[in-house]
Amino acid sequence: MKINSHFLFTGAAILTLLSLADQQYLILPIAFLIAFIGLSAADREQIADMASHTTAMLIPASQRPLLPLDAFRGQGLMFYRAGSPVYRTLIARDACWQFLGEQGEVAEEPGCIRVYPGYIYRKDNQSH
Repeated sequence: MKINSHFLFTGAAILTLLSLADQQYLILPIAFLIAFIGLSAADREQIADMASHTTAMLIPASQRPLLPLDAFRGQGLMFYRAGSPVYRTLIARDACWQFLGEQGEVAEEPGCIRVYPGYIYRKDNQSH
C-alpha cells in the first residue's frame, strides 16, 4: 500500500479523536506531526499532477538549476569567477547560448539557463 496524503490525514484525525476521547494529551503532538507530513505529501502529489509548463510558471526563475560548465564548450573567454572561466558564448551539442550577465543584475527571460558560477545565458537562434 502506497502512503498518500488521504491516508495520513485520516490517520491524524483518528489519532486526534482517540487522544481527546481518552484524555491522552501527550499523543496530540504525534497527530499534528502526521498532519504536517500529510500536508507535504499533498503538495508533492499536486505538483506531480501538474503539467510541466504549469510548474515552470509557478516555480520562480531563480530556482532554475545551476548547470555545470562541463556540459558546454566555451568561446570568447571574458574573465574568471570563482576559479571558473566565463565565456561570451557556450555551445552545447544542439544549441548555442549567449552571455546576458550575472544573476540578479539582468532580467531572466523565458528559455534562459543559469551556468556556474551564477551567470545567465540566452539561447542564440543563429547557428554556429
